[in-house]
Amino acid sequence: MNIQKDEYFENIDFNGIREVEDIRSKSFEKCTFTDCDFTDSDFSNSLFVDCRFANSNLSAIKLSDTKLHNVDFDDCKILGVDFTQISTFIVKIGFRNSQIMKCNFSLLELKESDFSDSHINQCDFFRTNAAKSNFSGSDLKGSIFENTDLTKANFTNAQNYSINPLINTIKHAIFTMPEAMTLLDSLEITIQ
Repeated sequence: MNIQKDEYFENIDFNGIREVEDIRSKSFEKCTFTDCDFTDSDFSNSLFVDCRFANSNLSAIKLSDTKLHNVDFDDCKILGVDFTQISTFIVKIGFRNSQIMKCNFSLLELKESDFSDSHINQCDFFRTNAAKSNFSGSDLKGSIFENTDLTKANFTNAQNYSINPLINTIKHAIFTMPEAMTLLDSLEITIQ
C-alpha cells in the first residue's frame, strides 16, 4: 500500500514513515502510526476513525477540514498545530504522555478529552468546551484558558497552569495542592 497514492486504508499498521508531505483527502480506519515523522505534512480533507499515533512527530501538520473521530496521540511531539482548522463534526481526540506546544484548541468541543501526563505548553484554549477532560499529571506552562468550560475537569497533579476562575467555568473541577493556590492569582489577594 502506498500512503501517497492510495485513498482508503483500514486496519493497517504504518511504521517508520518519513518525509511524506501530501496526505490529503485520504481515509484511515482502525490504523496505527508508529515511529512516524509527519513534520509539515498536509492532512487536509482526510478522515481518521479509531486511529492511533504512537511515538510520532506531527509538528506543523496541516489539518484543514480534517475529521478526527476517536484518534489517540500517545508519546507524540505536536508543535505549532492549529486544531481549529479541523472539521468540528464529532471530534474525539486524546493525548497521553505527549509534547504539545504552541497549538490552538480554541472554540472546539473537546468534552471528555484526555490530555494526561503531557507537556501542554503555550497552547490556546479560548472558548473551548473541555468539560470532564483529563489534564492530570500534565505541565500546562504558558497555556491560556479563557472563557473555557472546565466543569468536572481533572487537574490532579497538574502543574504550571494559570486558570482564572472569574472568566472560566471550573465548577466541580479537581485540583491538587499546592498548585491549586494559583487559582487565587487573579483575585489579587494576599494569603499569609
